[in-house]
Order: sequence, then C-alpha cells, then structure tokens
Amino acid sequence: MCSNNLFIVGSESFVASHFTAKYREQFNKIVGIDIKPVSSSVDNYLQIDFTNNSYIQKVRTFLQNLNISFASILFAPGINYMNDIFSVSPEEWENTYNINLKSAVFILKELLNYMSSTTSIVLIASQNGIVAHDKRIDYGTSKSALIHLAKNISIDFTHVDDKDIRINCLSPSYIENENNKIYLNSPVGKKLLQKIPYKRFVTLNDTSNAISFLLSPKSKAMRGQNLILDYGYTII
Repeated sequence: MCSNNLFIVGSESFVASHFTAKYREQFNKIVGIDIKPVSSSVDNYLQIDFTNNSYIQKVRTFLQNLNISFASILFAPGINYMNDIFSVSPEEWENTYNINLKSAVFILKELLNYMSSTTSIVLIASQNGIVAHDKRIDYGTSKSALIHLAKNISIDFTHVDDKDIRINCLSPSYIENENNKIYLNSPVGKKLLQKIPYKRFVTLNDTSNAISFLLSPKSKAMRGQNLILDYGYTII
C-alpha cells in the first residue's frame, strides 16, 4: 500500500493546524509550507513568500530533496485586507491574488510529479466566494476564482492517464478561532450570527471533519465540486 503523505500549503493557518492536530495519525508524513517561521507541527517545513515568484523554484528544490509522493494535498493559505472598491490598492489586490489563487496553480504544477497514483486535493475557499459581502472585494473575488479553478483543474486532470487525481473546494462560513472570539461575541458578531439560519458559527472541528471527508475515498465521486460549510448562511 502506498504511504499516505500529506502536503499542506498554508500549514500554519488555524484550519490547517487544527486538521493536522486532529488527524495526524492518518498520515505517514506531513509536509508544510507557509510564509510564517519554521513550524513544529509538521515533519518537514519550508518557509516561503507567496508574493515573490522565487518561491516556485524553492518549492521545486524542496520536493526534489524530499523525493516522496503525496496522496493528500491541502491548500489553506489566505489573506483578507477587508477592502471595498474605495479602499483597495493595486498592491493589496495583487498580493491577495498571489496568495489566495496564483500559488495554488503553480504549486500544484510542481506537485504533479509527486502525486500518488490516487490523490485527493482540497482547496480552502470561502462563503465569500459564493455570496457578496462588504469589505471583501479582493478576498471574495479571489475565492470565487479559486472555486472555479477547481473545476478547470478537475477537467485538466482527466488527461493524466497514470493517476486518479481529484480536486474539490471547501467553503466555510465564519470560523470560530482564537483570533476572532472577541469579534464574534461583539454586537457586530451577534448581528452576523442573526444572518445564519441555524444561528451557529462554524468551528474548527467542522472544517477538520469536512477536510477529512474530502481527502478520504468516501468522496471519490466528487470532482471539481465546492462543499459549503455555513449552517445555511448562503441559502438565503
């Protein structure tokens, strides 16, 4: 049986960190890359700058030195400057797309030769890629593009004859974490909660369980799809 190694782009995010902590025993080796300093939560780690194209060569060399295959890939980086049309700058727009979208394309290209015969890829998108929201002009459109990217790549992967590669998105709603507890419990957060039919915020347990499903053989018929995790936020 092939080793189930996990490659995480954005390994230091709340979503990725919680997933690795909860499901570590399912993987032989966990490899992470992110913009933050060296990580102790993964077996191998590469610090890169997603806004500088030099990261592509660094990832290529990193993979060559590791020389292992990956049956599971999680793409979880994301930046949100909280912009609207009036405040967004060209630099922030470019950084958002470099981190949230472009890196997925070019890192997956580098990973292709290191994917196992059966590989599952999960891209972390957002409810903001599905419905409009104020102060999300760059973030929301980048996540919408990420959702469509999964569809295009899924078609491209049909041309890979020697591997069965599936790619899907996960789009969470507001996720409770250590950074936003005060905000979500504030009057503004409680107002947001009223927009959710089931009056619940998504938890990191929710996202980890959904990622586990998408990476597992239980989701093998899902190809280029977007799994929405929002307690009903986007249905009204």
